[in-house]
Amino acid sequence: MRICINVTKRKIAFITAAILLSIFFIVPAADGVIPGSEQDPLVTLSFVDKKIEQIKYYIDSITQGLSDQVLNQQETIEKYEEQLMQKDKEIQDLKQKVESALTFKVVQLQKGQILLTGEGAEIIIRSGKTTAVYGTNGGLSDVTSARDLQAGEAIVNNHMLISSRNDGRGVKAETDVFLIIKGSYTIK
Repeated sequence: MRICINVTKRKIAFITAAILLSIFFIVPAADGVIPGSEQDPLVTLSFVDKKIEQIKYYIDSITQGLSDQVLNQQETIEKYEEQLMQKDKEIQDLKQKVESALTFKVVQLQKGQILLTGEGAEIIIRSGKTTAVYGTNGGLSDVTSARDLQAGEAIVNNHMLISSRNDGRGVKAETDVFLIIKGSYTIK
């Protein structure tokens, strides 16, 4: 059995037109937005360019503001780093002073030199002959023999001496002398 469909050019043109019309009118209407309407307006290139420039200006202003904030923060960080470096130096200086105050140092005096002690200095004469130098408020304390030394008095070696004030008290070398000292001192 053979089925013949009699199709004419007119019917094909009609069906094609119906399909095209449905594509152009029915499908966009299904979205609910009609091109050129208020919901989907047609715009010009100059309108788009203007909007792009506005967005660029907005982004540039935000970027510039953030860049300024970053620079300000960087300056603040640099100031803090500088302060930290200064504080580190101060800490190192204090640490060095504390270490020198807590440890004995060997000092050599030549005959005739005078060692003046700072407040709280501790001295032990190891070798040689020394005499006590009297300060404006007194002399050195010989804690080994539990007494104060008088001006010009000979100091016994290996005795612990303590200076209670920074007022010019100390020891004078009558010969070449080795001593150990903890604390501040000056040599004349």
